Formats: sequence, C-alpha cells, structure tokens
Amino acid sequence: MMDFLVNLLPLKETNERRGRPLRHIISIPPMIAATLALAVFLAPGPARAVFSGDMSPRAESGDKDYAEAIRARKAKNWMGMVNSLLRVVDRRPWHDNAHNLLGYGYRKMKVYDLALKHYHIALELNPRHRQALEYLGEAYLQIGDMPKAEATLARLGEVCTGVALTFSDGDFTDGCDEYRELHAAMAYYRIHGEVPPDQNEEAAQ
Repeated sequence: MMDFLVNLLPLKETNERRGRPLRHIISIPPMIAATLALAVFLAPGPARAVFSGDMSPRAESGDKDYAEAIRARKAKNWMGMVNSLLRVVDRRPWHDNAHNLLGYGYRKMKVYDLALKHYHIALELNPRHRQALEYLGEAYLQIGDMPKAEATLARLGEVCTGVALTFSDGDFTDGCDEYRELHAAMAYYRIHGEVPPDQNEEAAQ
C-alpha cells in the first residue's frame, strides 16, 4: 500500500511539468481513499492515535460472576465484588481485568497485602495494563510508600507513550487518563496525606 502511494510521486511530477494536475489523471473513489489513508495511519512508525470505543455503552459480560462483580462494584458492595471475582479467577486465572478488580476490591476493604498481590498478578499477565498500574500506585499511596508510588507512575508514563489520542463521547482527548489521575492523586497525597476521596469509582469492565 505504501509502495502504491510512493509510486504516484513520479506520475505527479511528470504531469505537473505538463501543466496537468494529478487529479485529472487519477480518480480514487472515496472508499478506496479512506482505506489508503487508514493504511498510512497504521503503517509502522512512531506512536499514533489510538481510538477507543468508550463512547459506546459496554455490554454486560457474558461471564455471570464477572457481571455480578461489576454490579457489586457499582453498589460499593466490596465483599460481594471480591467473592464474585474469586470465582472468576478460579475458573480463568489468566483474566487480568478480574485480578485488577480484585486488587481494587481488597484495597477498598483495606486488605492491602491481597490488593497488591492481585495488582501484581494482573501486571504479570498484562504488563501494559494501565488501570492496574494506576490502582497499584494508589495502593502504594494508601500504605504510605511514596517511592514505590513514584516508580509506578514512571512505569505508567512509559506505557502511556504509546497512547497518543482517544476518541470518547464525541471528542478527542489525551489518551492516558490513568497517568493524569495517578499524578493528581500523588499531588493530593503530598498535601493531605491521603488519596483523594471517591477516587476511581467508575466501573471498569
């Protein structure tokens, strides 16, 4: 695809010398033009925009226990959330999102050793799990370990370099909310000695 675009350049130069614009020589249907643009956009190279589907409602998980865990989270029923997620990871130990949310539930219950355990499992399964990194950094803040929180923020920053842009709710925005939220939580912690109240109450699926 890239070779096709490059091969157009000599033709363009030739026809410009003859005083004839390229558009008079080649007519590309809109659908093909869009495909070519997408191919250029997806070609290997520096980090480019990453488009999310956040503007579309997320369907409930087909896993009954996972769906129950999400509902329990919305209701702030942390014990119910944890119990449902334990059933999920018992059947599907590779489920990084379930381990991440187990960490979140345990953290809400102030069971920090198990929270850290499950965040680390989530990150072993998916080292680029941005939300797990954000939540892990917040857990370190809650136990007063600022050096590890700072190291986690730095790691999250490295992961976020590959996220240039997201599309959500009909608009474009910087693509790493997790980094901004952890950075803001750390700034708040330095002033108040605790993480911000009601941090990250939105449901993750």
